[in-house]
Amino acid sequence: MERYFPDTETNFQPKLVVQAIIAADDGLQEIVISKSTSVDETKLVTLSGCSVVVEDSGEHRFTFNEAGKTGCYRGYLEGSAVVVGNKYRLRLKTPEGKEYVSRFEKLMPCPDVSFVYYEVQTQPTPDKEVNKNGLQFYIDYKGDDNYGRFYRWELTQTYEYHSTWPLDKWLDVDGPHDLIRPDYSNYTCYKTDKLDDIFVLSTDGFAQNRFTKYKLHFVPDQTQVLQYRYNLLVRQYSLTQSAFNYWENLKKNNQEAANLFGRQPANVKGNILNVNDTTEVVLGYFGVSVVKSKRVRVDPVPGLRFNKLNKCRAAKQDGPLPDARPIYFAEDYDVDGNSYMGIAGADCIFCQMFGGTTQKPTYWDEK
Repeated sequence: MERYFPDTETNFQPKLVVQAIIAADDGLQEIVISKSTSVDETKLVTLSGCSVVVEDSGEHRFTFNEAGKTGCYRGYLEGSAVVVGNKYRLRLKTPEGKEYVSRFEKLMPCPDVSFVYYEVQTQPTPDKEVNKNGLQFYIDYKGDDNYGRFYRWELTQTYEYHSTWPLDKWLDVDGPHDLIRPDYSNYTCYKTDKLDDIFVLSTDGFAQNRFTKYKLHFVPDQTQVLQYRYNLLVRQYSLTQSAFNYWENLKKNNQEAANLFGRQPANVKGNILNVNDTTEVVLGYFGVSVVKSKRVRVDPVPGLRFNKLNKCRAAKQDGPLPDARPIYFAEDYDVDGNSYMGIAGADCIFCQMFGGTTQKPTYWDEK
């Protein structure tokens, strides 16, 4: 069987990619400029040395300087020049001298985040014989005639998780160690993930600028994500209709691209153009929005089972110990319930190895 290459990949040419969603008057903002890569590559190829400016329809200009990471340009959009109803656009110049400009985007007002909640649900999996339990999150949107009709939500989750064992007994180049009291300093971690799902809503044509029970994401109970405490940050963006159309098409594209023989994905056109060559395709969208946010805390919920967690097992060692050091030991139990001392993986003791941090978030205990 020969590999199939889509036409778009056989003659692949990198395209400029601009990530520029500005939350007006919301502190330091970041614009990321990069080049697209082929489907065989996953590395982000950022573009350094660009001149990046956001300007309004008058005389105000906000400069974004490259800082922190290559291809990341940071700046502020704040002060008396930031006014709901004003229009803003992005202007940038690459090191090669190419100039790009976005269409003007109107800064739309945004109501407060109304009500975010969840239900315990059972949902199907690709295996028709297996279902999964978890929490389905929803949001109720409430606006009035003073607000626009197009919205997007961005979700960031933070959760607590634990290692299997505390640090207790181990062997390193200095010899054996056996603590009087187990060390739990690496036992509890907190991990934050920005969700990639796209959530957009239009109330255009509705009698009222409201929507009840808009479906957000589903969190299964098959990992530790919901086992201890879960925190969801919801950021609500007000959009222009053109920005809504972009995100709606991007959502459809992401959902359908996985099926090569399904409906062809939408042509996701952004609002950024090459000043001297309007035929050049530029990926991404410049948007500016008032943003409102809300945090939702979820403590352990009755009805979740956590019966499919991948638990660490200590390996029994009948022969000589491995040469590599350090070696960690932990007490475990066999199928008959008999305890034994076995070799534990470092990732079963140091929770940071799964990407989290032992530093508790400042908001963690807030109701």
